[in-house]
Amino acid sequence: MGHMGNKNELLTGLRERLDQNPIGLPEDINIYEILSILFTDDEATLASKFPLKPSSFEDLKEISLLSSQKLKSIIASMLSKGLLLESKKHGSPRYMLSMALVGFFEFTFMKTNNSLPMKHLAELIHEYRLGTKFTKELFNPNTPRARSLLYETIVPDIKTEVLTHELATELVKEAGRGGLTKCYCRHETHHMGYNPCFPIDDMCISLGAASDFLIDKGFARKASATEILEKLDMAKELGLMHVCDNVKENVAFVCNCCNCCCCFLAGVNEHTLKNAVTSTNFIAKVDEGKCNGCEICTNYCQIKNISIIDNKVASVDKTSCLGCGVCASFCDQDAIEMKKREKNVILPQNMSELMIRLKQDRNK
Repeated sequence: MGHMGNKNELLTGLRERLDQNPIGLPEDINIYEILSILFTDDEATLASKFPLKPSSFEDLKEISLLSSQKLKSIIASMLSKGLLLESKKHGSPRYMLSMALVGFFEFTFMKTNNSLPMKHLAELIHEYRLGTKFTKELFNPNTPRARSLLYETIVPDIKTEVLTHELATELVKEAGRGGLTKCYCRHETHHMGYNPCFPIDDMCISLGAASDFLIDKGFARKASATEILEKLDMAKELGLMHVCDNVKENVAFVCNCCNCCCCFLAGVNEHTLKNAVTSTNFIAKVDEGKCNGCEICTNYCQIKNISIIDNKVASVDKTSCLGCGVCASFCDQDAIEMKKREKNVILPQNMSELMIRLKQDRNK
């Protein structure tokens, strides 16, 4: 009984530390079982003591009181599972405790680890992240974690108004390097026993320094800009929505999202939260004179935001439209145009500003 008491105390301390992250880990159903599967006792002990800022090996050695050999072993194991993030400062590694999302929830399903009960873990995480408490934590309305991107296929008509940060292809070109990995959301669903609605492999894109880490640790494979752009074209042909970090500069990921699996679009589709994802600076507008009510747009809209009125004409809910352009891209009648919003969408400049805003929104 004493051992179980110590284990519960350890997991409680771990969850409390993870809850201090910009997007935390509230106490709710399944969370302690999830943590017990992903973290060994040694990893949980180190993680519960982890500073809130990037830390050197020497910092962690002082905090943990572990030998260099033991600490190196724990860090290597945690990096391999995505429980830690690694960056470099003046050539020396620095470590940060990963958030759950975006973080180790995703990393766990970016590859298959046969040492883990993947099906059971998928069920646990799926139930937890759709729960009321984590939904409130993730989808704070003031500063969403993710934003929509605009389809290139509809750009020619409005190209003078489109900013490069709203186009996935421009983000790839600016990053200069990247990787491809499994779609976490669809891979999780697959392990739960459902047939994938869209492809899983190589459907999520990591960019820049984030791709360096994921490639090095085996979560992603290195891909050329040409190959990544081809994946974006494939995603557009399938009608998937491009979603990325809610920042203007140095975007780390671009996902190709569907309405049935995506954890970000679940905020809109499962919880009807209109501000779960930041929109582009554009909004879909229907030309009623051209629309014949064919319903193609309603089938392709990944947030089910378009309805057919009186079986005649499409109608867009302007309060929820994310401005992705999927509907306009697939409209055979050219009846949908992407129009500039009356009010500009202001984004956090970079990841540091985003993290500060996330913490402020959650009073951390």
